[in-house]
Amino acid sequence: MRWLRRLRDKSSAETQLDKELRFHLEQQIADHIDAGMPPGEARRQALLEFGGLERVKEEVRDTRWEIHLDALSRDFRYAIRTLRNDRGLCFVAVLTLAVGISAATVMFSVVYNLRFDPFPYKGADRLATINIRNLK
Repeated sequence: MRWLRRLRDKSSAETQLDKELRFHLEQQIADHIDAGMPPGEARRQALLEFGGLERVKEEVRDTRWEIHLDALSRDFRYAIRTLRNDRGLCFVAVLTLAVGISAATVMFSVVYNLRFDPFPYKGADRLATINIRNLK
């Protein structure tokens, strides 16, 4: 249920990400200062090595599954809105889905009955054929 909480509470995840990135940046700055750099130069060098906080934040956000789920829900809402506004397109889309699903169901039923379950008898998998040939 933690994933549901994370999906609902995006602001705390952003705050936690910001804190963590700032911690790493401060550690990098401290390492440069310990190496003998002046504080201003150490900060500039750490930012250059880090590559910018916003870029790193975007990379981290792209790896989270919640972003993909959020994008999917936005796409779904957009599709519903578009179909609601254009009744003809909605009718054609529903009709196309119905024909496609029914055709796939019919094809699966035919292939299944012909290939996997060809005889409707009990123990049909044990049936054998006997061929008698003239050996002259």
